[in-house]
Amino acid sequence: MPLKISGKGLISDKRFRKAAVIIGAALILLIFLSTLSPAESKNAAAPAEDTAILEEKLEKRLETLLAEIDGVSSPNVMLTLDRTSETVYARDSRSGASSENDDSGRSENSDSESSIVIVGSGSDKTALTESTVLPRVRGVAVICGGAENVLIKEKVVNTVASVLDISTSRVYVTY
Repeated sequence: MPLKISGKGLISDKRFRKAAVIIGAALILLIFLSTLSPAESKNAAAPAEDTAILEEKLEKRLETLLAEIDGVSSPNVMLTLDRTSETVYARDSRSGASSENDDSGRSENSDSESSIVIVGSGSDKTALTESTVLPRVRGVAVICGGAENVLIKEKVVNTVASVLDISTSRVYVTY
């Protein structure tokens, strides 16, 4: 079928217009989906997983430590963290100062600029990590045998508070 430019041609055909709209929408959707890379979606879930893993490790280590206290039997520990770990990136700071003298006195202006340091080349560019701030412990609950004794309960509270560097009010011990 030859293409007609005037009259009832290919452009005025309803099927052609419908197909063009569908193909255009599909291309826009593909472009949008290409901006979402699998690496980004993995990184978004990683902090929550890291926090859960950190909580589990701390709980197991505390259980092992508390089991060593004389009079404590079968400790069970639940620990909650305040937030996920936080990455601090290295920054490059530039500051400049200028001074102007006028009739009434001296005037000074200062400008400062800060940007994150990027390392690598091409598609392997990443921000330079300065440090990682671990999450704070929100609270700890300990259930263990022997906690009915006030002295043992105090040992457990003080041990947990000392190890995690938290106040004793954030530690609850029961039997």
